[in-house]
Amino acid sequence: MNDSPMMSVIHAKMDLLELASLCESLVGELVEVIHSPTRIALCGKLLCALESLKYALDAPIPAHCVQSLTATAQEVENMPFLLGAESQTLRQYCASLTLVLLSGTLLAEQWTIITGLLFDLVNHLRDDIYTPCFIKTANGIVNVQGECVESFSYS
Repeated sequence: MNDSPMMSVIHAKMDLLELASLCESLVGELVEVIHSPTRIALCGKLLCALESLKYALDAPIPAHCVQSLTATAQEVENMPFLLGAESQTLRQYCASLTLVLLSGTLLAEQWTIITGLLFDLVNHLRDDIYTPCFIKTANGIVNVQGECVESFSYS
């Protein structure tokens, strides 16, 4: 069985966390591969995942993702600062760089530089998406603005 992210199926029910992790895996494989047709295939798959992520980012966060995106107030305060751009903007940067790679107009050195930049941005996007946006309080779960979201209980 091949565990390559290239073999992953992208479907409409994937949530933002699954898509962000898939993008991270795809770009990780992209920086390692030398075979040109495989590079193009990985770029195509990455672009598809990034486009699917566009819709997942615009949708409400699914209830099954809330626990993964919840932390204590102290944990949220101690989070490292991430680039100020919103997830959707970072996703657009990643998609644009992927399209540049797919254009087939880059020299080998340029390919390496753009792929490295894409790797860094996709990993930053993944970190941004996985950054907790909910805080666990005694009264339930609140968003980072302090507004009550819903009473979730974790087993």
